[in-house]
Amino acid sequence: MKLSELEGTLQRLGFTENNIVEIIMITVNPNGSFNPAPMGVINRGDHLEVRPFTTSDTYRNLRKNNLASINLTNEPVLFLKSAFKHELDEKTSISELFLEGSDATIIAEKTGEDTFSSSQASVILRPKRVVIHNDSPTVYSRGRAMVIEAIIHATRVSVYHSMGDEAKVEYLLKSMRYCFDVIARVSATDSPDMQVVDNLKALLEKWGVSI
Repeated sequence: MKLSELEGTLQRLGFTENNIVEIIMITVNPNGSFNPAPMGVINRGDHLEVRPFTTSDTYRNLRKNNLASINLTNEPVLFLKSAFKHELDEKTSISELFLEGSDATIIAEKTGEDTFSSSQASVILRPKRVVIHNDSPTVYSRGRAMVIEAIIHATRVSVYHSMGDEAKVEYLLKSMRYCFDVIARVSATDSPDMQVVDNLKALLEKWGVSI
């Protein structure tokens, strides 16, 4: 896949450069079976980056087999089955690195590796092929989801603050702080997500509410 085609396709699928979005990655186990795992992936423009724990099956598999797939879905059941595959009786259905029920699949090749932290690696993936399964596929972004949650909380803060119900205001502010923390970790500093955060903080200050 040419770089220009890659960048255009990733943008259409909802990958914003330097933002972390949530996907289900499938790697190949030593016995030939498949290992699905929810994971954050970062679009670096000319490549994708994932940061698996070095103790994970995903990392061990990528050390032995460079091929993997990045599966896009907003379906929570698929994330649940993939995250707790050893604890749940019902398993995900996978065929040739394609996750059944996903909106799109990116077949990628590992081309590099570095150390991200004492417990995580930084793995570089180069997309080789994109297969669309759904007419309107998009990645799941925790940043975007948290922004919407924070906006909803803010609308209620303004009402309860005007009513003088500071207990409910503080309860909502606690939720907003959590949202802001997630956004700061997964969204780029110049992203629309962070712009919304700045606007919400300005509104809170205008209302006389301390976040």
